[in-house]
Amino acid sequence: MFNERKALQMTLQALLEQRMVLRRQYVDQDKQLGAEIKQLLSRIREIDLETGADKGDVVAEIAATAEEIPMELIPQLKVRKAHVRHDYEMVAEQVKEILREKMSPLSLGELCDELKQRHGIEFSSPYIGVQKALRYAPEVKIEKSGRKLLFSL
Repeated sequence: MFNERKALQMTLQALLEQRMVLRRQYVDQDKQLGAEIKQLLSRIREIDLETGADKGDVVAEIAATAEEIPMELIPQLKVRKAHVRHDYEMVAEQVKEILREKMSPLSLGELCDELKQRHGIEFSSPYIGVQKALRYAPEVKIEKSGRKLLFSL
C-alpha cells in the first residue's frame, strides 16, 4: 500500500541522489580547472625561460591570482587573542595615572583604549583584565551608569 510516508521517503532519496550528483560535478569541474591552471602556469614558465624574463615575479603573481578566493565565500571567523601575562600591579598604576590625568570618570571601553594607546596593553577580556588590575588599586571607584561601568578616583 502506498502512503504519504513512503512518498516522502522516495522524495528524500531522490534529493539525496541529486545532491551527490551535484557534488561529483563540482569536484570534477574543480579538478579540470586546476589542471588547466597548471598547464597555463607551466606554459608561462616555458615562455619565461625562453625569453629570460624575471620568472619568479610573474609566476608568483599569476599563482597568487589563481589561488585567490573571493572574500564573500570565506566565512568570517572570530579570531581569539593570544594569552598574554600582565603585571597587574603595574597595570593598576597605569590605570590610576590615566584616571588622574582625565579627572573625569571613564567607561571600560575608554579606559581600555587609553591603556592600549599609551602602554600597548590589551586584554582578551577587558572586564576581567581591569578587574584583576583594580585588586591592586582599591582607591579606584567603580560606578554603574545603566549597563556601563564608570571608573574614577
